[in-house]
Formats: sequence, C-alpha cells, structure tokens
Amino acid sequence: MKKIIFPLLVLLTLSVISCKKNDKSSPANNTPGSYTSLSSIYRQLAPKSKIVTVNADDGSSFYGNSGTRYIFPAGAFVKGDGTNVTGNIQIEVNEFLNKSDMLFSEILPVSNGLPLLSAGEIYVNATQGGQKIYLKPWTYLQANVPQFGVKRPGMNLFRGDVDTNSTNTSVNWRMLNDSSRGEVIYNGDTINIFSDSTGLCNADRFMTSPDYQAFTVTITGVTLTSSSNIDAFALYDNYDGLWPMRDYSGNVISEGHVPNIPVHFVVIAVVNGNFYAGMVGATPATGSNYTVNLTQTDPTTFKKQVDAL
Repeated sequence: MKKIIFPLLVLLTLSVISCKKNDKSSPANNTPGSYTSLSSIYRQLAPKSKIVTVNADDGSSFYGNSGTRYIFPAGAFVKGDGTNVTGNIQIEVNEFLNKSDMLFSEILPVSNGLPLLSAGEIYVNATQGGQKIYLKPWTYLQANVPQFGVKRPGMNLFRGDVDTNSTNTSVNWRMLNDSSRGEVIYNGDTINIFSDSTGLCNADRFMTSPDYQAFTVTITGVTLTSSSNIDAFALYDNYDGLWPMRDYSGNVISEGHVPNIPVHFVVIAVVNGNFYAGMVGATPATGSNYTVNLTQTDPTTFKKQVDAL
C-alpha cells in the first residue's frame, strides 16, 4: 500500500510542534507576568482543530473552523493491515489560511530553506477507536479552501513533514510532482486540494526570482537576554507568506533571505514573564537597518493587529 506516514498524524492538536524550540515550558495561567516562554502564547493563539464523527460507509462532507469544506468518499478508509474500515470514525481537521494562522501555529510556508507563497495549509487526521486509519489506494480526500476574494492561481500540492533538524521551521514542505498522489485546482473563489493521504497538505508555489536583500533589524524597548524567548518574522504584505528571521546577536537581527517587496517585520518576545510585541512596515534594501520597538501588550490584541496586515 503506497502511503506516506507523517509523524504529525498521531497528534490531536499539533502542539508538539511548538515544543521543538528550547525553553518552551507552560506557565500556570495565561495572565500578564505568568509567561515563562513563547510556547504558551502559540498554543493560545494557534487555530483550533475540529473533530467530527462520521460513518465511513456513507462518506462525509463537513466544514472546518475556517470555512474549508472537506469531502470523503464512501468506504474510503482502511486499517494499517489493509482491511476495510466500517462504522463510525473520527476525523480531525485544522486550517492555516493566512499569515496569522501560520505564524502562531508555527506551520510556516518554507520548503527546503526556500520561502513559499500559500493559498492555504490544512491538516487532516482520521482514527477509529484511537487507531490511525488511512485512505485506500487511489482514493482521495477533497478540501475546498476559501480564498476570500484573493486570486491565487498557479499553486501546486505540497506535503508537510516534521523537520526536527531545522532551526527555522518545524515543518518542511515538499512539492509533489506525481499527479497520481493529488493535485490543486484553482476555481477563483476556492482552491480544491485533492490528496491520496491525510496529514499536512498545502496549496503553494515558490516565489518567482526573488531579489534577496541583506539588512538588519534592531529591537528596542526591551533588553533581550535569551533567544529562546524571542521570534521574529517578515510577513509579506501582498501575499500569504512569511519568513522566520532567527539570526540574532543581542538586540540585532541579521537577515539575507527576504526579497525587496513590501513586508512587515513582526517581533514577539517574553521578558520577565510578560508578552512584548511590535511591528514595522518596510521594503527591505541591502545595507539598511530597520527598528522594531517592543511594547508590553495582550497576545490576543496583538494577533488582531497581525490579522489586519
């Protein structure tokens, strides 16, 4: 049976991804002064999974929390030994459809160290009685991902693997060149993802001839003493894509992998148990320095500001 088994599929919430970084312990509660690291912030702000119970014999169609419609054919699943699955099953889905979703879930659009532009990332996991089940060979799940009025043609199907070796991202996306494994169809207001495997799927494309710039970002407002409690990103203004910036030296970030397109530099940190954040817009240029001032704020309030970008 031709299957790709993702380590992520055994998770119910994708929370293990956030634990990959150093010093990601949880505070007793999410009140100011109680944060010990950024992991609790990510868990608070990441998109939440939806779990539904359906009958495998009948097939199913339902919507995720962000409006993606999932469609499964009747009799689509088998157990690990290849026997047919009948009766009720549980299907977990999650969507990461914009820059804010991707940032706070840490499911970043990066493929082998190169930035991607996304039309939507999804996660699907199916179980019965707590045991993982799989799509039959030559059977496909369908996910109709809303595009919210934005035109995103030219997307390809990518699959996500947990990347335990990278310091930049927790998931590495691989483009599938075999159309028998699945495809992406652009329909204007939606993008249809067809996949012969559950797990992490993404409708993505690589950037076209990016003109990377080498610059620095100086962080003000706080004195940073531990890189494990800070994250910085370049969010592309006109695309659903972002790049993690993690080459720190004191309060200065050096970066050489963001093209000269309009972006917002977003920096978040936990200092003395409090959450700090800041952002600034820019079009990166080689040799320039940009300043992001961090102020103490509420994580939910700051996420709304990121959502508005």
